[in-house]
Amino acid sequence: MSTNWHSPVGDEAAARDPLPQDDFADEVLVAEVEPTANGPRRALVYPNDAPAHRVADQWLAVGVTALVDLDDAR
Repeated sequence: MSTNWHSPVGDEAAARDPLPQDDFADEVLVAEVEPTANGPRRALVYPNDAPAHRVADQWLAVGVTALVDLDDAR
């Protein structure tokens, strides 16, 4: 029997252990839904405590259907 096993997703991914809850970042993100006249709505996601000049380069836009309630996802 061979002792050389290779993960189908790659050795690096197989070597990582899941992170315990305590190792996750404590940073709080805000998801602010943009109003639109028509078409799909999107949310801007950014750090809660960032000053306005930092939010300008630390944001992400996602479709509102991509967001889930954390209580539902746990």
